[in-house]
Amino acid sequence: MFFSRRDAVDRATTDRYFCYLWACQRSYSLHFMKDKHLTDNHSRSANSKLYLLVILSSMTAFAPLVTDMYLPSLPALTGYFATSASMVQLTISTSMIGIAVGQLFFGPISDKTGRLGPLYASLGLYMAATVGCIFSPDIYLFITFRLLQGLGAAGSIVLARSIAADLFTGGELLSFLALMAAVQGIAPIAAPVVGGVLLIFTSWKGVFVILGALGVAIWVMSLWLKESLPRRRRIDASLISTLRFFVPVLRNRLLMLYIALLSFSTAIMFAYIASSPFIFQQHYGVSPIVYSVIFAVNAVGLTIGNVVSARMGDPHRTLKRCVAGMFVFSLSTGVTLLLELPLIVFCVPLFLTLLFAGGTFPLATNMALDLERQYKGTASATLGACTFLAGGAIMPLAGLGNILHSTAAAMAASATIALIMMMLVGRISRFDKPDLKAVPVRSL
Repeated sequence: MFFSRRDAVDRATTDRYFCYLWACQRSYSLHFMKDKHLTDNHSRSANSKLYLLVILSSMTAFAPLVTDMYLPSLPALTGYFATSASMVQLTISTSMIGIAVGQLFFGPISDKTGRLGPLYASLGLYMAATVGCIFSPDIYLFITFRLLQGLGAAGSIVLARSIAADLFTGGELLSFLALMAAVQGIAPIAAPVVGGVLLIFTSWKGVFVILGALGVAIWVMSLWLKESLPRRRRIDASLISTLRFFVPVLRNRLLMLYIALLSFSTAIMFAYIASSPFIFQQHYGVSPIVYSVIFAVNAVGLTIGNVVSARMGDPHRTLKRCVAGMFVFSLSTGVTLLLELPLIVFCVPLFLTLLFAGGTFPLATNMALDLERQYKGTASATLGACTFLAGGAIMPLAGLGNILHSTAAAMAASATIALIMMMLVGRISRFDKPDLKAVPVRSL
């Protein structure tokens, strides 16, 4: 068969075209296989999801463990250090302040240097401070070491969230955080019960030995933890320059009102945490074990409020109802303390106060963070710091003078201010008209 000159040119052009396509395909295949090889290597070197769930949940549980496990020991500390209840409550306040400040410190540090270095440093500080608490000769050194213990615990808390955000995205991240929250929710219920049981066999120092051992266990487990923030994703700016991100957050009026609402709602819970060992064990005369059970029941009430409120239809309306209920039952709890009514009469409004407070926390948190889309990390750090600072400030006030009267005043004042913040939120919302019904509510 004969081909014309034109046919030969067309065929040569076609051959060159297919050769070009083959070369492009081969180049793409080699590049794809290289990337796939790197991805496979990364997946083989990464930690398993079960391991991450265990260690990150343990890290986030540091806050309730540090504050709640030694609560049954507070009356014993007053006798050991020969001091007042207010001074002993200050040991909780300083740890809360340490947790608040530490989150603002270790978060930016880890964005610049990676996660593992600050994690090891924070765990080392936590363990050293725990040893210092055990061997403190007076209440003042004990308070100092409690501040350092809170700083060390804060590193684990903020880094656990950062590591999860580094490794997971989208729906996978939400699912993983939900699992972490479920595991973490056991800590505030179990911690005082474990602390009460330990007091049967040991003193308050034994409780801190267990707290130190938990820090050692997490440090050993973290030796297998892979770095989640590669160098190319780390922030190149100086740490000082990150402070400017707080300016737009602090200027957001509605956001700061939600943070104030959440902070004073949290202050109610912290006033209860600080004074409950003395009220239940010294005033009502219950044993450390019975007190631990009562504390666990109230923690369940907090959890129920959290879960139920997060599934209601209109979050803004639900938040108003939760704040109103929290206000009414906080005043009712204060009345039972002022009149020194029987234990069961005191426990019922207290449980309902914490139930409505538990409903307030996730709603206010989600609405606040939804208002700041560009600086969510800074807004989250501001929210966390303000809530812990409010808790640290209210705790010693709840122990001044007659602890029944001071606790009633602290809870009533915090609930009243929270109610005022809710009214201001409603007033500003009418002008700004945010789409609150569109805010996705996530259970904490």
